[in-house]
Amino acid sequence: MNRVANELIYGGHFLALGTSSIAASSAILLGKSPTLPLLLMAYLFSYGAYMLNRGSEFDQDSVSNPSRTNHLQGRSKFLTVISAISFGLGYIIAFFSNLIFFAALLVPIALALAYSVGSKKMKGLIGATRLKEKLLVKNLAISFGWSLIPVLVGLYYKSLPLLLLSFGPFIFFRLMSNTIFFDVRDVRADSKYGVRTVPVVYGKTRAFSIMNAFDIASAIYVGILVLLAFFPLYTLIMCVLPMYSVVYRLASLRPKSNMDYLCDVVADGEYLLWGPVLFVGKIL
Repeated sequence: MNRVANELIYGGHFLALGTSSIAASSAILLGKSPTLPLLLMAYLFSYGAYMLNRGSEFDQDSVSNPSRTNHLQGRSKFLTVISAISFGLGYIIAFFSNLIFFAALLVPIALALAYSVGSKKMKGLIGATRLKEKLLVKNLAISFGWSLIPVLVGLYYKSLPLLLLSFGPFIFFRLMSNTIFFDVRDVRADSKYGVRTVPVVYGKTRAFSIMNAFDIASAIYVGILVLLAFFPLYTLIMCVLPMYSVVYRLASLRPKSNMDYLCDVVADGEYLLWGPVLFVGKIL
């Protein structure tokens, strides 16, 4: 059972399933029932991006998350191939969905490559060869990429109302909070490898203040759009997600807190809640 749990968490499946859950929540907001091809594509593209990132940061991971490195050790040489297969399968399914959706999926792949692999040409644009090496650019890139999920879901269903587009900023705020929390866990490895993150540059206390600000912003954003009758009343249930974030951050402040567990299970576990939480809110 322990091997299954480790594969689920360290193998990237947990996070990929969370991406499917966010895609499901976008479909629910659109008034659609999430389809199996949509959920599978969300899983494959997220899993592909995860494998690409793990392959490009294997040495750094040995410092920040040795448990994950040990688990992936046997497949370390094949992570890029696994990533390519995942993206390829996702693209095949997308091709048989619709061509506009198929073309739009180039954006998240480009972001994944710029984030994990990068290019020397990027150095002249942002001062770093990879997006993750620039202060806050890493967090912005990840958050922006995930905030595109409602757009992609809308293109999949050939319906892109303003309601769905407005779901993107909420996702962006949630991801900014989450990615900075992971930076707190990875601060030792990031410092060693010269990766400038918020906790590396400004310290843990200020990083927590910034996370609090994004949590508050995400809750206020939903509240305002509900008050304006733009978001349906049931979307207020999504405000439990910022509260969830605050709870696990408080847990991280306790002596001898297990940051690997809080990041890889609890924090990433938030994404799995999105679809079920919004579904429950809609039927209540």
